[in-house]
Amino acid sequence: MHTIFFILSMLVVVIIANVLYRHYSKFPLPIYLIVFGIGLAIFPLFRNFTLDPSLFILAVIAPLLYNEAQSASRYWIGRGAINIFSLSIILVVVTVLLVGTLLHGIFNFIPLVLTLVLCAIVTPTDATAVSTLIPKSDEYKIPQIIMQNESLFNDASGIVIFDLALTVFVTGTFSVNHALSIFIIQFVGGLLLGAIIGLVVRSVLRLLIGLSDDTPFIMVSIELIVPFLVYFIGEELQLSGILAVVAAGLVQGSERDNLGLVSSRMQLVRANVWEIVEEALSGIVFVLLGVSLPMIITQIMAQQATLIWVLILVGITLYVTKFIFRLIWTRYLVWMHRKSDHRWTDSWLMAFGGVSGTISLSLAFLLPETINGHPFVYRPMLIFIVAIVILISIIFASIFLPKITRGDQPDNQQDPEIWLHRMFVAGIHEIRDDQEFPAEASIVVDTISQQLPHRQLRNPRLQRKILFEADNAERKAVKHLYEQQKISSDELHDYIRFLDLSLLTVSGTIWHNLFLRIKFGIHISRRRELGVGQSMWLTSPLISEQLYWQHVFELNGKNIHPIESVGFDAAMKAIEPFRKHKTSQELHAVQRFYRERHRRMNLPKPSNSAIYQLFLRAFHAEYEFFQQAMLSGELPAEIAEQLQQHIVYDEMAYLQKRSSFMD
Repeated sequence: MHTIFFILSMLVVVIIANVLYRHYSKFPLPIYLIVFGIGLAIFPLFRNFTLDPSLFILAVIAPLLYNEAQSASRYWIGRGAINIFSLSIILVVVTVLLVGTLLHGIFNFIPLVLTLVLCAIVTPTDATAVSTLIPKSDEYKIPQIIMQNESLFNDASGIVIFDLALTVFVTGTFSVNHALSIFIIQFVGGLLLGAIIGLVVRSVLRLLIGLSDDTPFIMVSIELIVPFLVYFIGEELQLSGILAVVAAGLVQGSERDNLGLVSSRMQLVRANVWEIVEEALSGIVFVLLGVSLPMIITQIMAQQATLIWVLILVGITLYVTKFIFRLIWTRYLVWMHRKSDHRWTDSWLMAFGGVSGTISLSLAFLLPETINGHPFVYRPMLIFIVAIVILISIIFASIFLPKITRGDQPDNQQDPEIWLHRMFVAGIHEIRDDQEFPAEASIVVDTISQQLPHRQLRNPRLQRKILFEADNAERKAVKHLYEQQKISSDELHDYIRFLDLSLLTVSGTIWHNLFLRIKFGIHISRRRELGVGQSMWLTSPLISEQLYWQHVFELNGKNIHPIESVGFDAAMKAIEPFRKHKTSQELHAVQRFYRERHRRMNLPKPSNSAIYQLFLRAFHAEYEFFQQAMLSGELPAEIAEQLQQHIVYDEMAYLQKRSSFMD
């Protein structure tokens, strides 16, 4: 029970941190996650948690690397094989040996083998963290691709060297020939094993597609199982399980590219599932660091109070030396694929882009708590140093990368939100004045218009002001009907009573509406309309009141429909002056309330097939809008892709809940 609550608490923290980052991105997301993790450490449940290293690498690192490998571009991996070998293998080995030796020479209280372990931990780079800090730019496309491909393979190199160095520290023996042979066997063997299993899985998935068994549950479940299975088999055969996972991911990624539009629903579900898994696991790793830091600092302070400052200096030294090596290496030993007019800038970008992130932190947690039955006293110090390097690399990258890649700010015409708004308006205009299906057109317009102001916070006070303005106008119009002797005093009384209850319901709280729902259901039941009364418990009070008062007017031999039509026209006319950008969220909410009421009380019962046709027309109008904008040269291709994606998601959402539009 405690373990489940522990995991759920970290997931909640990851969600909160992501929400904060979306609204205030001045600080990198990992900083938020670490800070919230430190906050969790206040609670007793999180103070002395233990982590099984073998379980951690299986549950966290394996799926992360598998998904990263699936997403990698096979084309650029093939073109950049020289760079991958240079950055992901040679640079990693050179950095570990030279920087590790230098670090031991400066801070000799850390054994040489452990400085090598430390360097192996921080050499893997986090391409995901970098991509959030660098805006997309054709000018710096090549350096970004190089860093993404490097990140995929230097993770595996760092892990293999980490295992070798840690084994040397535990056993106390070292042989160059043995270490080199183990490195080659694990590296090559892991890649071959992963490729073989990946091919087998690919054949199974192709067979399932051929048998029409390619449901999202079957296909995505198999893919989620693969990284765990591959890693387990690789470790059991004394090969690199991580490299096997990477190879399997690359093979499966090539199959994903070959699918094209086959099993499109499964492909969309798979992408969404892996996105959730990756963000959740990456976030949990940084939260764990925050949870661990107070305990780690306490353990370090218990050894020597001033040691903490020395370890901070070790972390700074490690980052600076690693940065210098990387800057020089990327300047002179990396092929840029095409001529660059800012070669040093590319190197600075790749140097700052060598951010230590999720994999480095995961490796730090893999350090054993005991060695040969004795506590591993260096573990807290090494994890703390890794945390310092990660924090420095993230902070420096967040400061300097945007400055290096800073370009011209897009004007308003290039703002995706503006284009999205214009596209929705085009869809609304296409079907708003449809005379053949007015009720259905009202439903479609209301549904699409909900998206117009969806990125704004609603102002309840302003919304009530608009609502009261509409309500007052409707009351005046209805009283004017009475003064003209077009309705009786009983009709006026009943309709005003209907408006009073509707206003009370629409402006009330959720608890008030629940009370009204129960009260209204009991009232109807007392009239011996038990079937209607039971349905009231599950029906919105607004809808219940509208249907009830229609029934009341009918029992008295009166017709509520013409009165409601006059009131509707007056209300909509009264709120027209509020039609401006700053009130769009509140205005649309009030307009939707009146349109839905008018549709239920005055328009024919909507047809599902007509709603379907109108949605198709609206979506088609949206497609035509951005296609024409692209042809005229106004709309960039990137924004057009976002608009098309939005239409596709809207179409899928409609098809999944098509029946809900019939209320």
